Amino acid sequence: MKTHNGVPRDEAWFEAFFKTHHAKIRAYALRRDPQAADDIVAQVFETAWRHRDRLPDHELPWLYRTASNHLLHSYRDSTRHMAREARFEAVEFSSATTNPTDDIADRLDQVELVESVLAEMSESDAELLKLWAWEQLEIFEIAHVVDCSVATVRVRLHRARKRCEILLNQKHAHTRAAELSEQGM
Repeated sequence: MKTHNGVPRDEAWFEAFFKTHHAKIRAYALRRDPQAADDIVAQVFETAWRHRDRLPDHELPWLYRTASNHLLHSYRDSTRHMAREARFEAVEFSSATTNPTDDIADRLDQVELVESVLAEMSESDAELLKLWAWEQLEIFEIAHVVDCSVATVRVRLHRARKRCEILLNQKHAHTRAAELSEQGM
């Protein structure tokens, strides 16, 4: 039986481990590739089971890194990423509705804006921002996921946030100019 620090890593341990981390890893995978999310999650936990005797004490960053690796393999084997981006660009939301779903439409518009900005950024910048904002990881956890030093993550995250802010401001200015143009101003 495999153990870690005297604790048996058996089926009971794995069941508790799975229950603790499944939702976060699934959310991570869903945000990156909704169509392959369940497959990615299954692969991540299969990998965790096979390597259970070598899992670090801070398991979650290891799981995110493993999920990231499985996603990269998935992207290399197919054009899912490009198809997903095309679907996001094809979605149009009507801003002229007058029903109670206006708030939902506004939120979806914001999601579309963020997705379009992230799509314009480098993959590494976008991934850092997603790990920080969506997964709410600490800097040291992000460093583990992307396999670099904490200092490097701090600098790269700072720069990515600045680039994101510039792109958001440009898109906002462009959208505002288009609205004014439509109003004849």
